[in-house]
Amino acid sequence: MNKVLISIAGFVLLSSFSFAQETWDLERCIREALDKNLTIEQIQLTKDGYEITGKQLRRNRIPTLNMNTNLGFTVGRVINPATNDFETENSLYQSYGVSTGVMLYTGGRTVNTIKQNDIYLEASEKDIQQAQEDLSLNVALAYLRILFAYENYDIATDRVKLTQDQLDNMDKMITAGTRPEADRYDILAQLANDESAQISAQNAIDNELLGLKQLMLMDASYPLVIEKPDLNFDNLEALENEPFDVVYAAALENQPQIIASELRQEANEVGIAIARSQRIPSLSIGGNLGTNWSNLYELPTAFSTVRIPRPGLLVDGQPGRVEEDFLIPTSYENISYGEQLDRALGYGFGATLTIPILNNYSAQANVERAKINVINADIETEKVKQTLKTNIQSALANAKAAKKTMEGAEAAAQAARISLDNADRRAELGAIGNFEYLSARNRYDAAENNLLIARYDYFFQIQILKYYLGRGISLD
Repeated sequence: MNKVLISIAGFVLLSSFSFAQETWDLERCIREALDKNLTIEQIQLTKDGYEITGKQLRRNRIPTLNMNTNLGFTVGRVINPATNDFETENSLYQSYGVSTGVMLYTGGRTVNTIKQNDIYLEASEKDIQQAQEDLSLNVALAYLRILFAYENYDIATDRVKLTQDQLDNMDKMITAGTRPEADRYDILAQLANDESAQISAQNAIDNELLGLKQLMLMDASYPLVIEKPDLNFDNLEALENEPFDVVYAAALENQPQIIASELRQEANEVGIAIARSQRIPSLSIGGNLGTNWSNLYELPTAFSTVRIPRPGLLVDGQPGRVEEDFLIPTSYENISYGEQLDRALGYGFGATLTIPILNNYSAQANVERAKINVINADIETEKVKQTLKTNIQSALANAKAAKKTMEGAEAAAQAARISLDNADRRAELGAIGNFEYLSARNRYDAAENNLLIARYDYFFQIQILKYYLGRGISLD
């Protein structure tokens, strides 16, 4: 009894979870993938780095201000930092300093470096946009593949049910004695094939769901359920007929990777001006303020007079004696910390003009390298455009081929439908055997499957063309 109650409770909980489970539409899947994508996060960090560099470069144009202090202890004969006299005594000293400076002229280096960094910042924003659009396209295509897998599974399930109904009817006719028992073996074989196809279709759903989860960095065990919108295959805009020049021109305007490449090309051109500025004189000004203190520093408070002879003097050509009075300190008093700092206070300011004359070819080498970077940037831009051109050409060709394939698949499916209807009527009259009937049905099933594949392929190709035209991705 307890096992029965537990089973019932588990079934109720599972049912409640199923009913409460959310379905994910395409927009939510794209948003989830964009929020968790590591590549986009890395590009965002690159953009943040350019923003920080830009703030630093702009602040290089304002004066710097720095303060320093130095505290020390000396042993033995040292210079008193307050009096610049030699002392043979252990001492404690401290100094303070404040300095400031500003670069007035750099030959345009600062302005151009800021300009170059701003261009790189804008290019990184386009890189983020390109990564977001590419990821959105990949998520949309993965979503479409899941829809195809679900529809393919529904068709496979219907086939299993139809074959099972045929087998049930055959069993009834065998029981009634109107058909031999051997006739059921063909249907049994067909049922086994249909069930195998159904299993393969379910595996395809699981694989495509896993692919979508991986794009969203979602745990593989998450029970993802997607919304199943009705796709309109009949009213798709025939974008495969768009002229190549029209699609390519639109892509050049709206593809972020093209804009980013052109911006980097422009930034490298600014780099030439930055390199040339190294050959232009630069001017800066600065100032400093400093003071110091020492425990050895004292002021004399009393003096005694000492008369000292001055040898080597002559008076009327004869050696003479001259004495000079000197005041010798006899007592000292300590000076307060603040007063000593005030007495020792000093300041200065100046300007520095740097004129490049001979720098071992370094400035010219930087200019030449900057020119090479411009050429390389031009090549990179052309490569990106050439890749885009090739991709658009392939997309247009694939879309045209997909349209023709779909039209052919529609005709084949219609013919197979007529053939199967004819086989159904003949089977009702008993004028056709199981093998012939099942062959007609298999041809119809194959034609329907090919049509489904062709329709989704054409739908995929149209979405890619919409992406290049800048119209976004939609399942409408």
